[in-house]
Amino acid sequence: MSTDAVDEESGSLWNKLLAIGLVLVAVFVLVVGGFFAVFMGVIAAAAGAVGDETQCVPQSTTGWAGISSEASAAAAPDSMEIPYGKNGTVTLDAKQLAIASRIIAIGSQLRVSDKGIKVAFMTALQESRLRMLASSRVPESLDYPHDGVGSDHDSVNPFQQRPSSGWGSVAELMNLDYSIKAFFGGPDGPNGGSPRGLLDVSGWESMHPGEAAQTVQVSAFPDAYDKWEAAAEQLMSTLGPGVADCSGGVTGEIALPLQSDYNQTSDYGPRNAGVAGASSWHAAIDLQRWPAPCGDPVYAILPGKVVLSSALWLSIEHADGYVVSYLHMFKSQRLVDVGDTVEAGQQVGVTGNVQPSSGCHLDLRINVENNTNPDVAGLILSQNETRIPPARDSWNYNYVNPEDFFALWGVELCPAGTCK
Repeated sequence: MSTDAVDEESGSLWNKLLAIGLVLVAVFVLVVGGFFAVFMGVIAAAAGAVGDETQCVPQSTTGWAGISSEASAAAAPDSMEIPYGKNGTVTLDAKQLAIASRIIAIGSQLRVSDKGIKVAFMTALQESRLRMLASSRVPESLDYPHDGVGSDHDSVNPFQQRPSSGWGSVAELMNLDYSIKAFFGGPDGPNGGSPRGLLDVSGWESMHPGEAAQTVQVSAFPDAYDKWEAAAEQLMSTLGPGVADCSGGVTGEIALPLQSDYNQTSDYGPRNAGVAGASSWHAAIDLQRWPAPCGDPVYAILPGKVVLSSALWLSIEHADGYVVSYLHMFKSQRLVDVGDTVEAGQQVGVTGNVQPSSGCHLDLRINVENNTNPDVAGLILSQNETRIPPARDSWNYNYVNPEDFFALWGVELCPAGTCK
């Protein structure tokens, strides 16, 4: 046999051995990776707890009183530094952040998507730095509360809308809620599509956010909005979630209780708690955001009034009588108290570890004993369950599965493959 033949045969054998080795390494990685994933899942479930979340809500049948912009901004910080362009920053004060919070609240009411709220932020940041501006050219505007005075034609308010262009009267445009609703427009907007608000623009969802803003504003500087995109994203992540479109059979808005990348650590129904004092029939669903579940913002899923704030419980009653409770938040870290009114998506506190619990998490539960809404009345009560063993203790009666509750509006509280 020639030397070349020996070398070729040796090379072939070496290649085969290398291939076999690679296969064995791949199998090892898959096995270890799978074990690691399962291990982390077990750890997440253990740390999450056991103990005692647009998005849309049933239309009230009793009519809840309007909630002020001050209430919607209760959770906003006193100031915030945001990016400006590529290298600069701008610091927003409490009044500017209150306007940002109100944009989220009104956007939620109108079922505007996260992208739509982002466009509104980019617009108001460019036009006014999120300030209620009067105009030196519109003396009447100076009679209304304002944060500064501009002089760009007869433009007023955070979006610099002009009375002469049909956006509304001076009195209307100096009203914060009106100005936000006018910017969004759509079927619930005050202008009937003329001038066009964002939701009146066909195909705006597929546009770049800066382009969508320009389509509404028709500015002489069409690229000016783009530099605020990162700032808008920061505002959204800090002040709260937006809303998803609703496809269920009810109307209104509902917010997720935590930022959406959470895990479920305990389901609704019977369970082996393993924690002293924890219930064996869980009238709630437990959620946390692994791997840092403590101090995570908790958001009210519905508008309502705080009716209980005990060591363990924070309970908010909706106008239709059902009560949503948020458990395990430390009372010292709550942002609302008994008698306060809140809106969907408003931060009410942060996740904590108030006992009985085995780790920081949110226990979300919904009691419908005094419900007057016919859609909610169609849900299965905890004591009437047939899909699972029903609740037998009276203190667990008249609750409903939070996942079923969210499903009324076409919203998945715990999408398969993510939350579960």
